Amino acid sequence: MAELLDKDIIRLWRVRIFRVVFYLLKKWYIILIAVLIGGGYGYYKMSKIKPTYSATFTFVLSTDQTGRGSGLAGLAAQLGVDGLTTGPDNIFSGDNIIELFKSRKLIGAALQSEIDTQSHQTLLNYIAGKQFPAAYKKLGPLGTNPDKYTSVQTSLFRSAISSAAGSFTVFKKDKKLIFYNITATSVDAKTAYFVAKCMLDETSQYFIDTKTKVSATSVKLLRQEADSLAMVLSKNYSATASMNDRTYNLNPSVTVQRSGLQFNMAKSNAISGAYVEVMRNLEIAKINLQKETPLYRIIDEPELPLFAAGVGKLRYMILTASAAFIVTIALLILLRFYKSILLLIK
Repeated sequence: MAELLDKDIIRLWRVRIFRVVFYLLKKWYIILIAVLIGGGYGYYKMSKIKPTYSATFTFVLSTDQTGRGSGLAGLAAQLGVDGLTTGPDNIFSGDNIIELFKSRKLIGAALQSEIDTQSHQTLLNYIAGKQFPAAYKKLGPLGTNPDKYTSVQTSLFRSAISSAAGSFTVFKKDKKLIFYNITATSVDAKTAYFVAKCMLDETSQYFIDTKTKVSATSVKLLRQEADSLAMVLSKNYSATASMNDRTYNLNPSVTVQRSGLQFNMAKSNAISGAYVEVMRNLEIAKINLQKETPLYRIIDEPELPLFAAGVGKLRYMILTASAAFIVTIALLILLRFYKSILLLIK
């Protein structure tokens, strides 16, 4: 008895499903119109979307600490310029270089970069003219000193910084490698290219200058000391030679007049020894500066004009047409079910 009841239920559902399918086939023209409308809407929406351009730079920026902590560290400490830690938790460890690219200070500095040497147009003015035309037309070209901006110019400058900050990403393909990628995306090809390029140039230069600050300061101080000693030594040699000329063919029994000459000669020897030592330390400092300078090379870079990324019109049309197909079938089924209920009530 139960088996017969189950068979009747299955047969009843088959009949209902057949009736629904037959009903939908009778309404094929409505479904077709809905699908065409859905596909047309998808095409219309995608035609309004502007194509985007992406510029990707692949670069190497080594953070190796080789050479730090040897004789230069003691020399820098003696000169009073040992100001940067060499521990693992400093700005040069791990992926901290990626965080530098997110600094609004560096983004603002990159926007001041010249992208046209003939017209001296900066990236800031180019972005402002493209993305904020009304405000840029009213204010005119912005200078290269943000401290002198008016409140309205500062507002436009901050808007350009926010726009540039959201247009690029920096990442490493593999944490074991020292290869980085910076990719900028925009509806304008030049904006994408120059945002990536200027950010890379500004951040890498800041990174190198900061990392080599101690070594560069040591070299500068030692060079100044060497020049100063060389000048003193030259004057002392001249004074010694002049005094030697005055005491030439002096009576050997009168030696007191040679005391000044002998003192100058001793002084020259002392200064000469100090000069030799400073020059030796200067050469060591130059070698250490060269060792500590990070390896920075652009491995791969895009070329203008950039190719626009595909907008996927066909895929979006298929998506909207499918959605229209499903929604139409659901509405037709609900409408048939509603009519059936009305018939039962009557």
